[in-house]
Amino acid sequence: MHTPLPGLLLLATGGTIAGEAASPDRTQGYTPAAVPVERLLDAVPGIRQRAQVRAEQPYAIGSQHLASSHWLTLAARIRAAQSDPAIDGMVITHGTDTMEETAFFLDLVCARTKPLALTGAMRPSTALGADGPMNLYAAASVALDRRCAQAGPLVVMNDQIFTPDQACKAHTTRTDAFVAREGMPIGVMADGMPHWRQEPGGLARMRPTLAERFHDLPAHLPRVDILAQQVDVDVGIVDWMLSRGARGIVVAGTGHGSIADPLQGALQRAAAAGCIVVRASRVAAGAVHRGASVDDDAQGFVAAGFLPPHKARLLTTLALAAGLGRDAIQALFAQY
Repeated sequence: MHTPLPGLLLLATGGTIAGEAASPDRTQGYTPAAVPVERLLDAVPGIRQRAQVRAEQPYAIGSQHLASSHWLTLAARIRAAQSDPAIDGMVITHGTDTMEETAFFLDLVCARTKPLALTGAMRPSTALGADGPMNLYAAASVALDRRCAQAGPLVVMNDQIFTPDQACKAHTTRTDAFVAREGMPIGVMADGMPHWRQEPGGLARMRPTLAERFHDLPAHLPRVDILAQQVDVDVGIVDWMLSRGARGIVVAGTGHGSIADPLQGALQRAAAAGCIVVRASRVAAGAVHRGASVDDDAQGFVAAGFLPPHKARLLTTLALAAGLGRDAIQALFAQY
């Protein structure tokens, strides 16, 4: 008896994986998002032998140009696909600059009911040794693995598989640009198939989700800004951010989320006025623990735990959109 192929939804959003350069030796100076989704598929014919592929192009941009409206569009499509019985798994092709943020966003707002993999490339599609086709095939393999049904969005790059909270772009140009911010990838690819170091759904059960609070996605997200602690930082930036409507400020602090005294005073005033102030660190690894280096209780601050500033900003804006207060937001951060 013929067994029907599983259904795979491919959502192409642009990025380097869909990039074109003037010559095959060019790996920089290319045009991102120039290749349509059907041409991406044509470069990986093996996918169609494993799945019935439904290919869509919600938008086509370099991911440095993403706005939260793009995230909300993508989340709405993912949520619809999760209730479509013809779709067994999903793949998103994406620019690498903000892919880890998109994965983290989707993990927070979408239910974890079907496999979802995000992938991209560090070389354009026209380059010698382009990494996009293998990355796309690997992502499809992950999305077709039923063990990933409750795993949430996974980032698949260079034969490695990362959870959305741990995925981190750590190099500007190399094909092995992605690493796990703390520890190791959750799995690796070999001969086109995923091999798991940890059960894919296990870590997801430890991560918080806001999906149940978003029966309907918001039309827009509250403004949350990132402020870098630096030598001679202008503390007036805090008041400027508040005047522009910031409901949260994430500080990319030095060391263990440390903040200079003048800036700390300005942020304490902002927190007292109702702004959510989150202490993160500009350091590449390690956590910012509550009460260490700064008296968070006295200042009214939130400690980011293991989340870097850009993911801390995302968690804060989504928590605010869900109507959560400071204590509930701190409880979310404590789960990372």
